[in-house]
Amino acid sequence: MVLGHLLYISDASWQMSLNELEELRDASAKKNARLNITGVLFYSAGHFVQLLEGDTAEIHRLFEQIADDPRHRNVRLLVLRPAEMRIFNDWGMGLLDLDLYDAARREDLDELVRLAGMGDDKTFGTPVELEILSRFCMLLPSA
Repeated sequence: MVLGHLLYISDASWQMSLNELEELRDASAKKNARLNITGVLFYSAGHFVQLLEGDTAEIHRLFEQIADDPRHRNVRLLVLRPAEMRIFNDWGMGLLDLDLYDAARREDLDELVRLAGMGDDKTFGTPVELEILSRFCMLLPSA
């Protein structure tokens, strides 16, 4: 197994409620546990950003399924790279709905995603996916 991180962004096909997001998270956590995949899902203003970690082949297959999921439109792969370690060892899928937080938090995420989309794989000397996590994981409830 080659451990990897995969980061993507997509547009939600509709404005999702907190209940819908929680159902998505719960179903994803069950599936991810079977595949030995961990990660976190961010949602903001009708957009998803998700970091998946696990076997590189498995996370890429899962990404292809996500790209075909009718809940997602305009799915864009930002980062796929080998990883030295898991960040979310115990999480099938963490969820953070940024619509519940202030606009500055959403702007921080938007800026990091913009940098990632430009091919800039490092921000402040840290890989983009880790920089995103360091800024937002403190807001996540316990898994």
